[in-house]
Amino acid sequence: MNNIDKNKEKAVLAHDLMILEEMAANMADYLDSDVIDWTIPRANMPGLTIGGYLMRQHRLGVLKARLNEDDQARLEAAVVEFNDALSERVVRFETRAHQELHTRIAEWIAVLPALSRHARTEANYYAGVVDIRVVISELINKLQSAPYRLESGVIDELNAIDLLLKERLEEQDFIWDPIWQVAYPKSDYWWLYGSPRIT
Repeated sequence: MNNIDKNKEKAVLAHDLMILEEMAANMADYLDSDVIDWTIPRANMPGLTIGGYLMRQHRLGVLKARLNEDDQARLEAAVVEFNDALSERVVRFETRAHQELHTRIAEWIAVLPALSRHARTEANYYAGVVDIRVVISELINKLQSAPYRLESGVIDELNAIDLLLKERLEEQDFIWDPIWQVAYPKSDYWWLYGSPRIT
């Protein structure tokens, strides 16, 4: 890896870590509120969501060894802060996570019919929206871990949606920044290794 690639990797990881920290710092207040669209008052920040946090915690955790010692400590501190926010809010977290999961599934269902049309005019459209599917996966993983319980029927619904998605995709190389590939193996995240068929 040359210096330019290393600098880019460092910048990508640093940005993701900064977002994770901000999300962790705001999570307790977010869970206590009924606000859906929670804005972090800082430039270049996505909206705060449980799924957005979980997605970043997963991939930064996998890539932790690529962070320097200070950044590893920052990551660990953010995860502790997140877990502390959840520790006294088990029911609240489960409720909010299910709300977000259903919203994300509905959003994903709405995206699927137009994939081919968008692919004809926007080369990176799918890569820009597929994070919805990644977040769905992370929310389900969390809700399947103790002390939470995933609502019945969610897996069957998602399996049906995934069948529709598979019909619309053709295989290709990993579609996100290569730095993330190790965090998203094809066996579990096959939708990151495809692009919409142009019909």
